[in-house]
Amino acid sequence: MQSIIDYLGSMIFGAALLMIILNANDIASENQSVYNGDMLVQEMLVQTVHLVEGEFRNMGVGIPETEASVLIADTSTIRFLYDADRNGTPDTVRYHLGTTSDMAGTQNELDRPLYRQVNGEAPATVGVVTVFRLRYLTPLGETLATPVASHRLSEIHSVEITMEIQNPYAVRRSAGLGQPGQRDELYSASLWQQTRLASQNTRR
Repeated sequence: MQSIIDYLGSMIFGAALLMIILNANDIASENQSVYNGDMLVQEMLVQTVHLVEGEFRNMGVGIPETEASVLIADTSTIRFLYDADRNGTPDTVRYHLGTTSDMAGTQNELDRPLYRQVNGEAPATVGVVTVFRLRYLTPLGETLATPVASHRLSEIHSVEITMEIQNPYAVRRSAGLGQPGQRDELYSASLWQQTRLASQNTRR
C-alpha cells in the first residue's frame, strides 16, 4: 500500500514539475520574441522620426517673412511651406494620419499609415504608426486650440509631436499568461515625444 502511495505521489510531483518547466519555456520564448519585437519597432520609429523631425524643423525655409509658413494645423494634420528642393520655389508639404482601414492588410488592428504629400502629388506613406498627435504652442507657451484658426496660424512657435509605433507582427500569447482584458497577442510598442520642436523660420 505504501509503495502505491509513493508511486502516486511521484507521478503528481513529476507532472507538477513538468508543468513548471513547460510554463517557464513559454515565458522565456515570449520574452525573447518581445525583445526582438522591441528592437524592430525602435528601428522603425527612428526612421520615421528622423524624416518627420527634420522636415518640421525646416518649416518656412525659403519663404519670405511676410508670408505665413503654416497653412493648416490640426491634431493629426499639418500643411506648411518651405523650399524642399532648394530651387527657389516654395513647396507645399502636408502630413496627415490615415485610417485603420487603410492598413486592413496588417495583423495589428491599430496600425495607421502616416502620409506625406508634396505639391498636390499622390500621398506617400512614410511610416506606419498607431499614434500621431500634434500640439501647437505660441512663443509664450500657450497651447493653441485645434484646428488652429487661420488668424492664429502665424502665432505657432513650436510643435509638440507624439508618435507611437507598434510591431505589425504579433507574438501569440500562450494560454494563461495574459491578464483579463489584455489582447491575446503581444505587440511591441515604442513611443516618442518631441516637445517644443521649433523652426526659426516660423517665428514671424
